[in-house]
Amino acid sequence: MRTRGRATASVRAGKPVDVCGEAASDPLLARVLVGLGVTSLSMAPSALAAVRASLATVSLDECRALATRVLATASSAAARSAGREP
Repeated sequence: MRTRGRATASVRAGKPVDVCGEAASDPLLARVLVGLGVTSLSMAPSALAAVRASLATVSLDECRALATRVLATASSAAARSAGREP
């Protein structure tokens, strides 16, 4: 699967894949990042509750499917739109 391979090299090497900052604090983008294989998200404490709530409503397989949809788009606007679709 295309999205599962994004972090595969780091997993094989025993290395975590971390994202911090604004990208990690976006509840929608956090789902995509998890679907791509990111293993750790670091964000401002004020964003934690919203990201946690967002991730609690989806499975890892759903995050992977979301990442696949987003990667198939041609622009950032289309990616955000695809990320919002159920």
